[in-house]
Amino acid sequence: MRRIFSNYSRQTLVVATTAISVIASLLIMIVMLKLMNHPIETSQIIISSVTPMLVAAPITYYIYGVLKELERLDVALRNSITKEKESIYIATIHGAQHVTNNLLNQLNLVKLGIQNDANFDQEIARLFDGMLAEADFLIKKLSSVEDINAEEIKKSVAPSKLTKS
Repeated sequence: MRRIFSNYSRQTLVVATTAISVIASLLIMIVMLKLMNHPIETSQIIISSVTPMLVAAPITYYIYGVLKELERLDVALRNSITKEKESIYIATIHGAQHVTNNLLNQLNLVKLGIQNDANFDQEIARLFDGMLAEADFLIKKLSSVEDINAEEIKKSVAPSKLTKS
């Protein structure tokens, strides 16, 4: 139905609906009169033609307007939902970024302890530095997603050559 209303103008739909209604009304009247063995009179043909014009045209005209308004409201609602989802995503990312940055700062204290301990395995210290750098890189990458959709978000934190140590 939506496709029909979007492909044709209001006037085209009113004319088509009215024509179909007139033809259907005439056919129904002719069949009924033939079944009852009554003669077909000119006044009956006129009434069967005019009545659908008086009914179908205004109803189709009105319904077309209602459906166009519903379509407009649907688009507005979808846009509103999309904006709301984006704002929730951004707020979530900012919150996660805050928590992650706090954790990274606290882990830098651990890093200082590692650097001050001469007996600590330097390979593990290097890996630890890489982990801190990767976490920082990924949270910044995640917070810079511009096209907010599931695929882009997944891509932003997917493992890549840049994030591997």
